Formats: sequence, structure tokens, C-alpha cells
Amino acid sequence: MHQKILIIEDNNDIQSLLFDVLSKNYLIYKALDGISGINQFNEVKPNLIILDLMLPQINGESVLKIIRNQSNVPIIVLTAIQNKTTTVDLLRDGANDYLTKPFDIDELQARIEVQLRKETNSEDNHIIIYKNISLNSQTHQTIANNHELNLSKKEFNLLEILLSHPKQIYEKEQLFQIIWHEEYFDSSDNTLNVHISNLRRKLFAATAHNYIVSIWGIGIRFD
Repeated sequence: MHQKILIIEDNNDIQSLLFDVLSKNYLIYKALDGISGINQFNEVKPNLIILDLMLPQINGESVLKIIRNQSNVPIIVLTAIQNKTTTVDLLRDGANDYLTKPFDIDELQARIEVQLRKETNSEDNHIIIYKNISLNSQTHQTIANNHELNLSKKEFNLLEILLSHPKQIYEKEQLFQIIWHEEYFDSSDNTLNVHISNLRRKLFAATAHNYIVSIWGIGIRFD
């Protein structure tokens, strides 16, 4: 399966160049402004982002910070600013690499390959980050607002599902069957409700925010 690259760049000529070259090896998604870029990121879940700094709607620095609060996806910044202080700040804010314009397309391709190789081999593949919550599916460690949560196995599995697809509404029957691998009966509702309640309470104690929202007559989602 081809890896996905999101290009957030408002210059049509650069967009076209990048698409023509990179689409031979990757699935390419494009956005011409910061807001569209964030929306595309949430929808597509790319393996890597190429990000311009001078964007309409929301500038590249803001897009970088917003995405970095949610994900460790590799981000390569394209900038016309040849200022060492600016580039240092970008790296501190979470950029993995940067190129100054005009850039060499072969060099960009090489840097993309390096970042995607790191992503493939990185333990971060086991880490899900959403706002101030991080979950490591390999170590079963959950951190919320810098507090480690003591979760049961079922609570951890429940949180992992909800974090993997925030905003998606899950029916209780669907969740029970995924986590318990059993057929859903009326009595199963009480079992699931207890685990949801315990997880909601532990998250609230650490973050003072009610992340698990009940959707009346349907199920729950992570907000």
C-alpha cells in the first residue's frame, strides 16, 4: 500500500511540481491554505506532511503547532525565510526537517525517504496522541495531562479504540464486541457502562475535561 503525503502549499506551481514528482511513489493529497490543510490532515491521516509557512487563513507555524498537538506525523517545512533563528524555532515547535526555497526536488525526495523510514522503524507507531493524552499500545502506558493513568486492560482497550478515531460515534454493542469478543446481550450493557464510567472518571481526574461524550440513543464518542 502506498504511503500518503499531504502537501499544504498555496503556490499552484509548486503544488503541481510536487504532485507530478511524488505521485509516482506516493498517494498525494493537497491543500492550498492552513484551514484546509488541518481538515485534510484529520480526514486523510497522512504518513508525512510537506508544509509551507506562508499560507492564507492560518499560517504554517500555527498549522505545525496544531498538528503537533495531535500527532507525531513527520513534517517537512518549506520556507523562503533564510533565517537561522526561524528555522531553529520551527524544529523546536515540532518540525522534523526543513528546506529553504528554491529547493532541489531530488533533495526533498531524499529527505522524505529518510523521514518515512524513521516513521516505519519508530516506536512512535505504537503511540497515539490526542490533545494532552498519549497512549502507548506496546507498553500499555497512558499519560493524560502529564499524569500516568492506572487503567485496567479493558479500560485501556476502550480508550485505545476511542483515541484512534476521535469524533467517531461508537454504538455500545459495537464496542462490547470489539473489546470482549463476545456476543452482546442486555446484561452486557451494564458491564460496558461500568468501564466507560471508570475511564471517564480517571480522565476527568487527570485533565478536568469530560472527553467521553454520550450520544443519546446511539452510543459514545471521544471529544
